[in-house]
Amino acid sequence: MGKGTKIVVYLLLVTVLAFGMYITGDVFSQHASAAQQTESNTITVSGRGIVKAKPDTAYIRVGVETRNSNADKAQQENARIMDKVVSKLKSLGIKDDDIKTVTYSLYPLERYDENTKKSYIYEYRVNNMVEVVVRDIDNTGAVIDGVSSVGSNKISSIRFGIDNTEEFYAKALNMAVANASGKAKAIAEGLGVTLKGAINVQEVGSGGPIVVRDNVSFAKTIESADLAATPISTGEMEISAMVSVQYKY
Repeated sequence: MGKGTKIVVYLLLVTVLAFGMYITGDVFSQHASAAQQTESNTITVSGRGIVKAKPDTAYIRVGVETRNSNADKAQQENARIMDKVVSKLKSLGIKDDDIKTVTYSLYPLERYDENTKKSYIYEYRVNNMVEVVVRDIDNTGAVIDGVSSVGSNKISSIRFGIDNTEEFYAKALNMAVANASGKAKAIAEGLGVTLKGAINVQEVGSGGPIVVRDNVSFAKTIESADLAATPISTGEMEISAMVSVQYKY
């Protein structure tokens, strides 16, 4: 191949490459422009729906704390009272699967002796806590009274929940979508454009399936020399759903 031929071939290659880069760049430019156009023709809004419902299940943490200078005796006493607590729960209709141990601890308490300049263990404390699921929520007060009557001296919290939340959550989702639609229509009206429909919907969050009440004070009132049942007010629960919806106009 002569020198002149090589120069011609080289020029042709440069021309082809330059043309290809121009075409490719033009295609990318068109895609970027289309993407910008699509994004500029959308409205993104969030929507929230809330459904209120009465709880049907209670979760109570009850237990026993015992103290003794002897660790074995503290454990034995705890086990004896805890057996009575569990038996009482079962007599009130609580099933084995609805009684779950959540805490068991044995720890020593120390004091410092000024005379010997040493610390010594003066007492052992044993704590045994179970979480009880009360599926008949109207029986919650009776359960609390029952375990207290046989020696439970630790009732740390009560939670209320709904055993099956799917139905309520579905309603909340419907409300959330309707809420988002109303916002999008208001924005479109303000912009003077017409919505063409939703092009993207995302479920972004939910909340409120359980109400928690910690450190509840279970006060008792005395009427006619008899101990009245512990009053329990469950209130209402809020089940919420949130969505993000993108509309095209």
